[in-house]
Amino acid sequence: MTVLRSIKFALLLAALAVAGTAGESGELRSNHIRSKVQVNNVDVGTTTSHAQPKSLMDAAEEFIDFEVDLLRRRLQTVDETTRCNTWCKLKQSLGLTIIGLLLICISPCLMWKNEGRHVKELRRIDFCKNKAVVIDNSDVPTDEHTGDLVHFVGKVSVDDDALDLRSGALNISSPLTKALVIKRTCSIYQKFEQSAQQTKNDMIGAGQTTTTTFSIKEDWTPMGPQGQLEHFPNDPNSRGIWDELVTESGPSDTAASPAAMKLPPNLPPQMAALFQQVDLTQSPHCMSVSKSAHVGGFGLSSEIIMTEKAVFQSNWMQVPAELVPDHIESLPELHKDYNGNLTTVEEGGQPTNGDVMIKFEYIADGFDASFIVQQVLLDADPEAGVPEHKYGVDKQKIIDEKCCGKITDDLGVIWMVRAGRHDLKEMIMMAKEDEKAVTKVLRILCWILLVAGWMMLFSIFTTLLSTLPLLGALGSAAFFIVALIVGTVCCCAVTAVAYFRYRPLITTIILAIAGGIAGIIIWRLNDANEASLQPTSAPVAAPKFLM
Repeated sequence: MTVLRSIKFALLLAALAVAGTAGESGELRSNHIRSKVQVNNVDVGTTTSHAQPKSLMDAAEEFIDFEVDLLRRRLQTVDETTRCNTWCKLKQSLGLTIIGLLLICISPCLMWKNEGRHVKELRRIDFCKNKAVVIDNSDVPTDEHTGDLVHFVGKVSVDDDALDLRSGALNISSPLTKALVIKRTCSIYQKFEQSAQQTKNDMIGAGQTTTTTFSIKEDWTPMGPQGQLEHFPNDPNSRGIWDELVTESGPSDTAASPAAMKLPPNLPPQMAALFQQVDLTQSPHCMSVSKSAHVGGFGLSSEIIMTEKAVFQSNWMQVPAELVPDHIESLPELHKDYNGNLTTVEEGGQPTNGDVMIKFEYIADGFDASFIVQQVLLDADPEAGVPEHKYGVDKQKIIDEKCCGKITDDLGVIWMVRAGRHDLKEMIMMAKEDEKAVTKVLRILCWILLVAGWMMLFSIFTTLLSTLPLLGALGSAAFFIVALIVGTVCCCAVTAVAYFRYRPLITTIILAIAGGIAGIIIWRLNDANEASLQPTSAPVAAPKFLM
């Protein structure tokens, strides 16, 4: 087996050399330029016939081509080496010291805000608990509770309404019934840079040498064609037929989204798209929401369906393959694969740079949902006319009253929507548990920022100590322990003060109980101390006649 692998590797290297020589004068394989011919004055794209079965030699050549291309990408790397001497590290540590001071100042403010936010959220939840009106039958709401905060449960339904995408060539063949949401996601196979770093510290001094290795990784991304790779200018990304997809999908429903934010390197393309929130309303993507969605007698607007994605957009399913067109006349490169997607990848082949893939997915109705929302009357739509359902849901503005109504506090707006069937008590309990979890996570993050700030504050000293081989590690560990202790003490102090500020009654009771227990302990200790200091009487001698 080892000999066979060695022979295969040698053959692949030889094929790589030949492919590299031929590739200098040939066209790139990833160049997706359609060759068209005129047949009877009809513009027809060239297609590859699959009527004749491939021979063993053809299959072997395709396999070798794929392995050669894969090996070429693996061997294609760029190394960058940066050198930072002791003086450079000292300048960096000075910058870290300034950042540490900022973190030490900002983290307590964030802790304070977090405690205030937590108390405010609990008050909003208690408002829902005390003011929400339970509607037992959501099918027959009444005018009596219009404008009130109501709780109801039921099944999300669109009745017999059929949902379709925006008109254009990239639509499904017929409208889909029982669909709450339907979307079309277009992805393109592109090259991305990924990096790996190796750091080597100097034996004497605080200098450091960092070697960064850049390589190319190809993957699907819904973010569209990517720009030129910074470290591989001779390896451009092909746009394929992406521009044609944008043209054929029709105009977008909304204005163009703002520029994407800068993300950390080495993120997978799908995760990067999740962080950047791909706008599915922009061409060539598309998303449609049913206007007939309702729960009982309450109509559901597109806003609540798009806002509460965890409830209404968590169970995506593939659109039935029979509704996906086999071919599109204006885009002959596209064909339907065995998964029911439209793609330019050859059947049974591997994707190449510039290939596109179009997925059609939908959310089916019929699932349960629970609500704590404000009951409102739906207005008539100038285009759709009178709404199918008289009542709708909206966010409730909370005005909390204190001191018998003499003091009011604006707590903002609130609504609660959850998947499944939950009564009012369960929803309140789940909301409180979620809020406690969020508060704990934010407390831990603020504590980490505070400890990191103290550690950065001492970075100038750790850099100086790192010039000595043994004292560097010991000094860093010692300063980390000091930063951990000081940061923890500061965190506890700020949290305690904030707790007293936002919960004065509870804090007063706790302090009173703690003071009483401490007073009793001190009193008992003083009594025991005084008893131990009292002089003891001398022993009485026995009578002599007894001797």
